[in-house]
Amino acid sequence: MTVKRMDNVGIVVEDIDAAIAFFPNLALSSRDAPQSKETGRMASLD
Repeated sequence: MTVKRMDNVGIVVEDIDAAIAFFPNLALSSRDAPQSKETGRMASLD
């Protein structure tokens, strides 16, 4: 079975900077940090 798509995956990490540096090594796409405090709060990044 081949994974064709994944949406809305949440991964809790202790060190966000290390996680951001790690994920490109897995050939996954990354996203920018939230653009507002409200977005960060909703994503529990505050």
